[in-house]
Amino acid sequence: MALAVDGGRSQLMAALDPITQERVYRALKAEYLAGRYHAGERLDISDIADRHGSSKTPVREAACRLMGERLLEPDSAGGFRVALATPQELIHLYAWNAHLLLCLTQRIKRSVLSQTLAQFSPDEIGDTPVDIAKLTGSIFLALAAATGNPEAAATIGQINERLFYPRVDGAANVADAAKELRTMMNSEVVDVHKSIHRRIESYHERRIVHQQDVIHDQADHSSSG
Repeated sequence: MALAVDGGRSQLMAALDPITQERVYRALKAEYLAGRYHAGERLDISDIADRHGSSKTPVREAACRLMGERLLEPDSAGGFRVALATPQELIHLYAWNAHLLLCLTQRIKRSVLSQTLAQFSPDEIGDTPVDIAKLTGSIFLALAAATGNPEAAATIGQINERLFYPRVDGAANVADAAKELRTMMNSEVVDVHKSIHRRIESYHERRIVHQQDVIHDQADHSSSG
């Protein structure tokens, strides 16, 4: 009985420790954004707790916060998993991201837009899908921040986080993905507004078309089965 009481007290103390809660939340989110996981992967709560020197309670609470941010979702076997968006959900999210970026970049002065793109160098692209995903998010976030509107940056930042693993998966061919980013960050053009608009549109259109193809393939497979 004493052990049960002590165990319950330990869980309660962990739940009431905001410092531990915040530390574990930040660490788990940092792992997510570092590419430690993959879309649909079930989280091992015990392993995460051991890794970050906490009980399971702060890990579960951190996972609940990330679920509220739509980065995690309930796993069918119980617990949590990295969000696995459906093709249709990705189509909507890509379309929304494109719409926001196109609207935002229209409001940026040409000189500011050129300076924003010029801060990125082809040498920074990296050579892994995770590198590609991180840099893509950084470019889009910089464009939003260049408007001077913190709400715009916050919104694009949230979309970046939700699209992180789809972007990692989409950058399996690193050479092609790197070429796409080099074109996007090119500020040495006659009309930088026209150029970035085309790049944003083509970037998102390719991914939307890919997801539409996935839907069609799934439909064909279902009908043939």
